[in-house]
Amino acid sequence: MKQLPQVPTIALLLTLSCPALAQVSAPAGPPVAFPQVTAVPIPLQSISGRFSSLNPTKRLNCPNKEVVGRVVSASLIMVDERFCGRGQSGNVLVNVQFNNPADAVQMVVGRRVAIKAAFKTAEESRTAEFYANYLIAEKAELVDADPRAAPAPAFTSYMICQPPELDALSGQLGSELCVQNTIVANIAVTGPALEAAARSPANVSPTNDESDDPNAITCRRDLERSDIHLSSTACARGNYWAWYKAKWRDRLYWTPAPP
Repeated sequence: MKQLPQVPTIALLLTLSCPALAQVSAPAGPPVAFPQVTAVPIPLQSISGRFSSLNPTKRLNCPNKEVVGRVVSASLIMVDERFCGRGQSGNVLVNVQFNNPADAVQMVVGRRVAIKAAFKTAEESRTAEFYANYLIAEKAELVDADPRAAPAPAFTSYMICQPPELDALSGQLGSELCVQNTIVANIAVTGPALEAAARSPANVSPTNDESDDPNAITCRRDLERSDIHLSSTACARGNYWAWYKAKWRDRLYWTPAPP
């Protein structure tokens, strides 16, 4: 299978403040019923999966014609080599937009696939000093793949903003919600803990990992705005927040987020 050329980097370190821990609980309401939703809008994920956007601007063409990666979802692959000529490498997410939507059924989690496409980079200004970066495979075609197997457990995660499953809870809270996708995927189990955490979000930076429990779901006012279109609360497990803190503190930019 063709080796992936390696990926771009335009990441400027964001100077973050970490305000004192504070929680403001929302009034308790009746338990929320989390519906199962199959048809959802698909926002584009940034290269790390921390940010999402419906339409990032400043799109530029990449010289590459084909990449190899590991399937994360029906519309995402993770690649671990350089491409687009900017020196960025290691475990970056590429948004796949198939020319034939039926090809999405071949996207089995964990499967290695080769994608031919018109590749583009895009960026979105988050502050005067920080840009979220995106990689997009437009008019994509699946040209090669490992043999099919049962879907593997998630090996990475990303933030998904305002999924329809959380519309009822978001309406009660009066706040948009951006939640780690593996929490939403298992909402029948995680729902009660997510609801409790969302009703008492902490006023701390996403780079503060005050939770010692890697599996505990906590929420915080999203000072960095997971989705630029939303002023929201971000919710994830403790190991995700620890990853995000290390990502900036230790410059471990290309370490995949934990599932």
